[in-house]
Amino acid sequence: MNDTHFVLGVRHFGRFTRSRDENDAAIAEARDALVSAVDADPGQPDAPDVLDATVDLAEALTVAHREPEAVALAAPAVALAREAGRAETLGWALLVLATAEHYADLPADAEPHFVEALTVARTSGDEVLEHHTLHHLGRFLVDTERADDAILAFEAALEIRERLGEPRAAGTRAAVEALTGDR
Repeated sequence: MNDTHFVLGVRHFGRFTRSRDENDAAIAEARDALVSAVDADPGQPDAPDVLDATVDLAEALTVAHREPEAVALAAPAVALAREAGRAETLGWALLVLATAEHYADLPADAEPHFVEALTVARTSGDEVLEHHTLHHLGRFLVDTERADDAILAFEAALEIRERLGEPRAAGTRAAVEALTGDR
């Protein structure tokens, strides 16, 4: 896995990657979870959630560089979460959709979804969603040649990650250092 290679001038600044075998396993696991959720009795208290499982599969597809499939799953998940008033799922679905759109080179579609995911996170007080969104937004901003805004996003993500003791803080710190020259 790779989440700390932040090199300016490289397409998709700091994109998280996995090996082909890791991607295949993650997609298979997410598909199995979705099938289980679809097959489960929704009346049972521990029944897996179809909408959450759909978002998880879209995320696995994005990491595997299969963005069109991810967008095809995440866009309806956003609509369904919005319609059902499920703020937590909506926030994560928006982040997954925005990330897939970013990597599919659809910046005009991705940006409002990043902004909305950040708004959902902040409105609900979900700092985990907030730091993930800020970090992904930072990557997007670098890729759209807005490094100053990216630094602000990464610094905000870093503050939350350090306060929460989040191990991903190291990767965010590396992104800030790559952008500011602090080595």
